[in-house]
Amino acid sequence: MNFLVLVMSSLESLSILKNKYPQYEDDINNLRSFHEKKLWHQLTIALWDFVKKPEFSQGTDLIPLKDTLIKDIETRVNPLTLVEILLCIVKQMSNPEEAIQFLEQTKNASNIKNNILAVLLCTTTLINIKLQTQPLADSKSLIEEAQDRLEAIDGVTPVHSRFYEMSSRYYMLLGDHALYYRDTLRYLGCLDVDTDLTQQQRHERAFSLSISAILGEGVYNFGELLAHPILNSLSETEHSWIRDVLFAFNSGNIAKFDALKPHWSQIVDLAAAEIKMRQKISLLCLMETAFKKPANDRNLTFNEIADEVRIQLCEVELLVMKALSLNLVKGSIDELEKTVHITWIQPRVLDKEQLGDMRGRIKGWKQAILQMENVMKEKANELIAFA
Repeated sequence: MNFLVLVMSSLESLSILKNKYPQYEDDINNLRSFHEKKLWHQLTIALWDFVKKPEFSQGTDLIPLKDTLIKDIETRVNPLTLVEILLCIVKQMSNPEEAIQFLEQTKNASNIKNNILAVLLCTTTLINIKLQTQPLADSKSLIEEAQDRLEAIDGVTPVHSRFYEMSSRYYMLLGDHALYYRDTLRYLGCLDVDTDLTQQQRHERAFSLSISAILGEGVYNFGELLAHPILNSLSETEHSWIRDVLFAFNSGNIAKFDALKPHWSQIVDLAAAEIKMRQKISLLCLMETAFKKPANDRNLTFNEIADEVRIQLCEVELLVMKALSLNLVKGSIDELEKTVHITWIQPRVLDKEQLGDMRGRIKGWKQAILQMENVMKEKANELIAFA
């Protein structure tokens, strides 16, 4: 008896939609037919396509389906697909508390809770709603728990992009530039930037990502961002200058950074963080100065460092100690000789100019090896005779 009532309710809910949206009569007839024939897989695919129609981006017409048609098929379909369908319905719930409660119930449902992707998709949507209505602290533990579970999954799934989009938004609201930078790059790594984002979205992401790279605590590697195609969206715009700032940081070019001050000083967040920015580019300048030295002769004098970084001689030792403590370089300081010996530089993604410099060094090594080979050939008889 209960099953008959449920079937009637499911068909009635479809009839209501059919009357209101006659343009989708064929789609709704297919849903009815699949339901009557108990073709659950075909019904699920058709229903997912149906709930994504643009007319349902607003209004409340889909909400009755969750207690009728969807209730009838929820144990017969793929959990992740079921959640995808339910999320289209959640978008129509005007009461955030109602939506949160529904998502909590959904992710704990017997047919959902054992599917990690379905649970994570529910959690991601739930946090997105909480970010609009509740204090940020309420979402922290949920994000950390979900991220641990997501990172345990092999490969990249459709859930990854939505989670990282949500988490990057959370860190942006929190004002954590470094974590926003990290998760935005992860989010973009899940997309085809040229097709999945509009030009305006690409521009906004590129600009905010650039700001976060410059201001992010512990972000000293700009090469990955500079090689990312999303930066192309800044070309020939009012923010094109920020690419030059990124290149200045990446190469530790303090003169170029100062020359661009009329541009970056117009951005409130950058202007307020000028001291912090100078500290970062000074460290990057030190790394670049050491990088340009031959690997077997990375000895820098205090005077050389002071000239390159544009600081007072008395500030050199503190700068080097800071670089050592951040593990940007490894080496030692000779206070008596006023020199710094660098034995290791933190690996970075190199830009084209730096790669060109590396290419020149490799050519130099090759020539040195060839010269040594010729010497060995010329002196071979003497060496054999001596032996």
